[in-house]
Amino acid sequence: MMNLPTISRRALVGLALALPAMTAPAMIAPAMIAPAMAQQGEPVLRVVAPWEYASNDPADIGYILTRLGVAETLVQVEPEGQLVGGIAESWSVSEDKLSWRFKLRAGLSFHDGNPVTAQAVAASLKQSFIGESLSAVPLDSVSLDGADVVIRTRTPFSVLPAFLCDYASIVLAPSAYGTDGKVIKIVATGPYKLASIDGKTWIDNKTTLELDRFEGYARTRPAIARLRYTAVVNGDTRANIAIAGDADLVYTLSPTATPRINAAGQMKVESLTIPRVRALFFDSGLPQFSDLRVRRAIAMAVDRDGIAKAILRHPGSSASQLLPPIMTGWHRQGLPAIAHDPAAARKLLDDAGWIAAGDGIRVKDGVRLAAKLLTLVNRPELPVMASAIQAQLRGIGMEVAIEVGPGNSVPAAIKDGTMQFTLVSRTYVNVPEPIATIIPDFTRERSVWGTARWDGRDRVKALTDAYLASFDDARKDELRGQIIALLHDQMPVVPVSWTEHSVAVSGRIKNVAIDPYEMRYLVERMAWK
Repeated sequence: MMNLPTISRRALVGLALALPAMTAPAMIAPAMIAPAMAQQGEPVLRVVAPWEYASNDPADIGYILTRLGVAETLVQVEPEGQLVGGIAESWSVSEDKLSWRFKLRAGLSFHDGNPVTAQAVAASLKQSFIGESLSAVPLDSVSLDGADVVIRTRTPFSVLPAFLCDYASIVLAPSAYGTDGKVIKIVATGPYKLASIDGKTWIDNKTTLELDRFEGYARTRPAIARLRYTAVVNGDTRANIAIAGDADLVYTLSPTATPRINAAGQMKVESLTIPRVRALFFDSGLPQFSDLRVRRAIAMAVDRDGIAKAILRHPGSSASQLLPPIMTGWHRQGLPAIAHDPAAARKLLDDAGWIAAGDGIRVKDGVRLAAKLLTLVNRPELPVMASAIQAQLRGIGMEVAIEVGPGNSVPAAIKDGTMQFTLVSRTYVNVPEPIATIIPDFTRERSVWGTARWDGRDRVKALTDAYLASFDDARKDELRGQIIALLHDQMPVVPVSWTEHSVAVSGRIKNVAIDPYEMRYLVERMAWK
């Protein structure tokens, strides 16, 4: 099997927290999460995160189901980066590198009690190859060979096992589908099963999922029997829940909230740098951004170090290139860091023909150097960062109007052509292989989350095609360097900061770990103290 670029082991620390017990009763907040003790007497693990359960479509909400241990994929990835079997026990590739054979684990059952068969797995997988990452797979067929599932590609695709970690490829039972082929309920294979969905009980756009341990799970039985997941979109509300101690796990917290949460003493915040970057993406077809000199000027005007220190409270998060050092196979030590140099940025704009008008905003051929910066509300630091960037770009003669939208506003704006530039937090491990995100972001005329109309996409596609076809580790490493160097030089994206994944943890639980791939919360490995 091919080796994947892995997460730096030094950056991974199992939390296995020995937190002090809560020393004071939790304050009851207006948006308090439901009590920890269920009527049946079982303690309930209370999980809070910003992600709403909006539909049953795995392409939309599969990541929630994999994080909570409800659904599983054929292949999974461990926090250290190695691929391991999920529903598949093992896999192999044919000599022509076109057919992949997946041997399924014996004795698996769906949540409805029916056995997991190769026929059911193949039928479920056939629904999957339309998602953002999986659509890049040159799929020829999904078939059966005895008790094995065989996936055949039209051309060699060396990273197929990594792509099958994509949450869109969760395996569901035949009973999960309606007569029209759409998912009508979640019947999966994970250590927890979905007991109920309540999207109406909570104010402030909350969704609540109740989960029970799946007693028919064939592998290690989880120690915690019951979970309650509550989606809380507002970052301040999540921070207040953690301060009050009204949950056991609270994910995706503002850096500024960490001192207040730790000081309150009810929960402790743990963080890990992950392969996610806060970055500016452009519609390079617009006259404001079509010239590389403008994109470079914007990159030099942004004060990454200042944002990292003053807003993110984490100086080490200042992004010198697209992916952080934790991604040992993709981060390149020899790349020059992006300098913060407003004077050089102004000189670049002068050379590009953008001349300051009377109000200080530059103009070229009747076009103002002005654009709408779209960012998102579900990551509370982004609007604050956008305001800082707005002021910094004003200093080089660019006018920025900020628009803050919900999580789906960026894909919608890219799709309808209204996106000008965005500030988003973009993960490069939708699957445990950044190439899966680089392909949709930089090789297509319009991505889902990244660039639009960039003229360098054909050059990146040639490199990514070669990468996918290669089964040689040395050649793949060479291609990784070329891809990152091209993106760094041509700047269809301007990295601002790398991301710390933070979780507030109560003193009631142990064996907590942060998954840098953001694929699993690993709740099935946790236990009560």
